[in-house]
Amino acid sequence: MKGTVVTTWLNSLKAIYGNETFEKALLAVNWDKDRIITPLEDIPDNEIFKVFDSISKTINKPVNQIWREVGRQNISSFQKWFPSYFERYSLKGFLMMMDDVHKQLTKMVKGANPPGLIAKEINNKEIEIRYVSSRGLFDYFYGLLEGSAAYFNEKFEYKVIDSGKTTDNKHYAVVNIKLEKSPDKIVNISTSSILGLGVIESIPFKISFIPSLFLFAMLMLVDNPLNIGFKLAIPVSSFILTYIVGMIATKPNDVVKDEINKFKSLDLGSKTTLTTKDSYSALLDVLNEAKHTIKTDFLFLKGGTDDMSSFVHEFSLIANNMKELSDSISGVVHEVAMSATHQAEETERSVATLDQYITTLNKIVEEETDSKNQLESSIENLEMSFRDVQSVTKMINDVKNNFANVNRQGKDLSSQASKIMHISSTVEAIADQTNLLALNAAIEAASAGDAGRGFTVVAQEIRKLAEDSKDAVSEINKNLVFFIKQIEGFVNEIQTQYNNLESSNATLDKVTINNQNSTNQIVGVSNIIVKLIDQLSTETNKLTNVIENIHSLAAISEENSAASEEMSATVTQYSEKVKDLTDNVSMLETLTNNFRLELKKYKI
Repeated sequence: MKGTVVTTWLNSLKAIYGNETFEKALLAVNWDKDRIITPLEDIPDNEIFKVFDSISKTINKPVNQIWREVGRQNISSFQKWFPSYFERYSLKGFLMMMDDVHKQLTKMVKGANPPGLIAKEINNKEIEIRYVSSRGLFDYFYGLLEGSAAYFNEKFEYKVIDSGKTTDNKHYAVVNIKLEKSPDKIVNISTSSILGLGVIESIPFKISFIPSLFLFAMLMLVDNPLNIGFKLAIPVSSFILTYIVGMIATKPNDVVKDEINKFKSLDLGSKTTLTTKDSYSALLDVLNEAKHTIKTDFLFLKGGTDDMSSFVHEFSLIANNMKELSDSISGVVHEVAMSATHQAEETERSVATLDQYITTLNKIVEEETDSKNQLESSIENLEMSFRDVQSVTKMINDVKNNFANVNRQGKDLSSQASKIMHISSTVEAIADQTNLLALNAAIEAASAGDAGRGFTVVAQEIRKLAEDSKDAVSEINKNLVFFIKQIEGFVNEIQTQYNNLESSNATLDKVTINNQNSTNQIVGVSNIIVKLIDQLSTETNKLTNVIENIHSLAAISEENSAASEEMSATVTQYSEKVKDLTDNVSMLETLTNNFRLELKKYKI
């Protein structure tokens, strides 16, 4: 089924039952609600029939009733599409021309197979139409009849008098239609019929018969000596003479008839002139004037059609070029849309990866910041330990000075000298251990990547040894107080211990100096590390801002992708419209060529 008729059916269904029911029916045949059907497109019958069946189920109405309603509505759709076909005086004139209209549509739409609507006039206000169709849409046909009557605002009655199938398996129905009015005019001149006795059409006979009969009657009524044969011969002679004169007088009638036959055969190229100086001459002059007027109009139509044909041909070439260009643009835009979509996806994936990297980097920065804080705390502890060591050194110096006094009084404390020696040994061991730990701390602080952690352990050990040193010194002080009265007895021993203490003190001074240098170096390195961590945090914040900008670019990329897809859809729709335009131009070109062929029948 051709797209022209299907489109009018769909428009009628939408107008009658609404968009919701209509769109639901389209889904039943997997049609898009925005599908564009071109006039020359072939639509399978079963698909459009499924649309009607779906609407029937949705609204719970018999499908034949739906066909009838669509038939009524389609008259309005056809009138908008073919208004000239509806420019008729009455319903009868429209129905009588309906089959010719379908034939014209068949010529315009290649491949169309419309039903036959063969009309036959019974009388002035009664006709019969024989509907012949391979699809047998009788209710649709009856709806068309009812819609036509409503359009022309006429009352009519119709009755199906016969139906069935033809020999070629087509459906048919014969409908008798009684009409309200007729555009035709019947002129009945009874006197002319009487002159021909109701059966004779010859004008010379009509002219001769009555006068001759009247003459014969008069001769029979008049009393004269003429015999009956002579009386009969006179009217017969008069009839023959009058008949001959009538034939001569009506001879131009054949010329007029020939001219009318030329009209019938669409020959307007020649002109015949009568010189009889009678009504036939005037009649032929009127006929020639009408022929000239029609010929002038058809000459204009032919010229206009040729011009329109040339214009349509040029327009068709332009439309074809537009179609090719549109297809090319559509392809390019589609590629751009695909590239934009791919770019947006790649950008989104890259941003996601960068987000992961930035998240990891931020986590590292946070951990480094925590380590920085721990390192700063460790440095403070180290400096505190260094001050404690200095304090211990001072205290040992004080002890050494006190040992000078002890040396003078140590003679009485010879029994406790061994204990003081042991305490001094402990101090010496602590000093040695402190020296070793300080050395290890310096090495570890210099070589470790994560300086703070290893250095914390060393600092704790130094603090512990320092506390042991304090305890030992405290013990020494107690012993010194205890043995102060007996120091004199042990002067020699105390002197020896004094010398050892002095040596240990010198060693501790060296350790303190080295520890101070190491501490200064660790503090310097720690400050550099803290500065680097601060710079890393600053650069990370900058990188985070860059990522936010990349996020914005990714959003813009997605918007561009969406815009490209929308533009692609718009161009695709434009391409479809151009294709529709090309199809319509092609149809217009076909229509123009058909019109030219029709006009060629008129010989001007």
